[in-house]
Amino acid sequence: MSTETPSILIVGRSRLVLDGAVEILRQRGLTATATNDVENPRGDTDPRELRVVVFGGQIPPDKKAEIRADMETLSPGLKFVQGLAGIPGLVADQAQTALDGECLIPGQAPIFDAGRRAIILSTFAPLDVTVTVYWATEFVPPDPKSESLVLADQHLPAGEHSFVLPAEVNLDAAFATVRASGASWSFRLAK
Repeated sequence: MSTETPSILIVGRSRLVLDGAVEILRQRGLTATATNDVENPRGDTDPRELRVVVFGGQIPPDKKAEIRADMETLSPGLKFVQGLAGIPGLVADQAQTALDGECLIPGQAPIFDAGRRAIILSTFAPLDVTVTVYWATEFVPPDPKSESLVLADQHLPAGEHSFVLPAEVNLDAAFATVRASGASWSFRLAK
């Protein structure tokens, strides 16, 4: 077994997405590992050392249920997350949000206004806010391609804030992560 204790395990098909998500999490100072071996996803990782498991969308539902049942017997408090899309930054954001747990802010959770093509965040106090948008550019299994863009990374005053998506963001497969002073949300940007 590794001398480093994994806290996050990502199980998916695309080695590029898996490696990218792990690299992002490690750059954030988190401990993560990933596998595309769905028949033996634990490898030599002890589930009792894990706090979060993220499943990629190409893992069949029955296989996810089997993996979950196996790991929950050894680690009952383990959190399981269904990845929204094969985009490394988005997968990393979802894993980190699950690891961090729920955090409340003085304000309201962000919403997406499709008509305005804008993410809206209402805050009741000044907060540090980061808004990142992700979108798929090619759907080539198992290695989809994607782009991302940070729309905001700043301290914002109390009030309603609108983050407009640029035209190049394709809403057919677009997602966002909004972080506000410890709270985090990842969601699909639906038309």
